[in-house]
Amino acid sequence: MADRFPFTLTQLSYFVECARTLNMTAASQELHVAQSAVSTAITHLERALGSALFIRQHSKGLILTSAGETLLRDARGIFDALNDTVESIRADQEEVRGTITVACFSTLAPFVLPLLLGRLQRRHPELEVATIESDHEGTVAALRGGRAEVAINYVFTEEEGIEHRVVGEFPPHALVHADHPLAGRGRASLLELADDSFVLLDLPSSRDYFLGILRQLGVTPRLRYRSSSYETVRSMVATGLGYSLLNQRPRIEDTYTGEQAVALEITDPVPSLRIAVSRLRQAHPTARASAVERELRELIAEAQTAP
Repeated sequence: MADRFPFTLTQLSYFVECARTLNMTAASQELHVAQSAVSTAITHLERALGSALFIRQHSKGLILTSAGETLLRDARGIFDALNDTVESIRADQEEVRGTITVACFSTLAPFVLPLLLGRLQRRHPELEVATIESDHEGTVAALRGGRAEVAINYVFTEEEGIEHRVVGEFPPHALVHADHPLAGRGRASLLELADDSFVLLDLPSSRDYFLGILRQLGVTPRLRYRSSSYETVRSMVATGLGYSLLNQRPRIEDTYTGEQAVALEITDPVPSLRIAVSRLRQAHPTARASAVERELRELIAEAQTAP
């Protein structure tokens, strides 16, 4: 339980000004308040502390008592500490330094975190970044629980109290093995894959998104395999176990098996996934959080314009 003091910081600041000027009239003028307000504050302090702080000399000003000298010394220390705290908090809003924890959706992490961390390290060397990788629900829970200041997520739904600042979007693509009859075409309708076995990236929100795309096109998927691992899904496809739908495209077609998985542009009208930097709506963004958002926005823009 927080301590409760019998006087206020305002009353203490009035005392410090009186001790500096040794004159209530001069102190009230410096503080831009009525002299009666200063006099009342000093009287309240003396009653609260049970000791006189000044000897009042009629028309000659004030003299500090020993109790007043002690309070003045400690009050200055209190105000110095408060000023340091205020400056530190303001610096957090203006300077990119200190530590920030970033939660990231697990399938996005390999594509954005290494490049993002490198950019932040080069441009903001005094910033320390810790990361948490999880599914959508886990990253939002990290925000709500105070374990992360920002989260990098796909925007699947709108959550109460969470603000999503969209930094880019990625359309889905179909993934087939290198010997698939459609592999050399570069693009295909999902209706052309309807008879193939389907390999599902089985994360809670991703699952609903991918299955929703197929339902929207009237495709009933022949769901044969599922995995919560992005690379396991790619490897399953590469070995001929079926096709899949994904959003992020690696720069290589090789998988862990040594076989290749080929991305096909989907010719049907399908919804893209938006990527956002998310934070608690009630939280004022720090300079650290703004730097993460700015660097990620630039990173995605560069990736989407690269040949």
